[in-house]
Amino acid sequence: MSDSLQLAFLTGQSDPRQSVLSPAQRQFALSLPIAPTAIVPHNFPYPMHGDKAPPETDWRPTPLLTASFRNTRQYLVSRQKGFAAQWRRPVLDMLARADRTLVLAGSCGLELLSNLRLSADELRGVRVVAYGPVARSVPEAPCVSVVGDRDWLSRRFFPTPDAVVRANHLNYLESSEFHRVVVAELADLQRSEPGAIPESGTPR
Repeated sequence: MSDSLQLAFLTGQSDPRQSVLSPAQRQFALSLPIAPTAIVPHNFPYPMHGDKAPPETDWRPTPLLTASFRNTRQYLVSRQKGFAAQWRRPVLDMLARADRTLVLAGSCGLELLSNLRLSADELRGVRVVAYGPVARSVPEAPCVSVVGDRDWLSRRFFPTPDAVVRANHLNYLESSEFHRVVVAELADLQRSEPGAIPESGTPR
């Protein structure tokens, strides 16, 4: 593994049959000052094998009500013992592809990451930007919480976030303020020493 940096999304699976980035996620990632090749092309659970991902059809939209139900179910399932045992390895394999990783954890994605029970050493070089977080705690890695001024769901979990932007629970990736937060965190991570273990986040 060389001195490298990557960007990864981690959100709930609205459709368990697919994990490719949505057009909005892809467009947002491409707008950041990072090489396109440094963007992890798949979301959780990162179905990668070596340097190749298995064949997958193009992204398909999921009805909002269906997506909400599936994300809620995954949030609850992630709190069970078997979740970490099943999904730790794919996530660790993804993180091992670079020295430093900026994880954009949307909604229940922060809960999924926390429930993997990864240690600070396993999260070495990882930084998390949690947008619209729906989670009971944060992982053992630096974590910036971002909540929209109209996101009442996330505010119930993070009443005093690190940053407040103009957004509701569904449109963070359209927010120029959120974009600036991510650009700043990306720049800070790029300046950090590869492999360093910064101070971990504090559970809320």
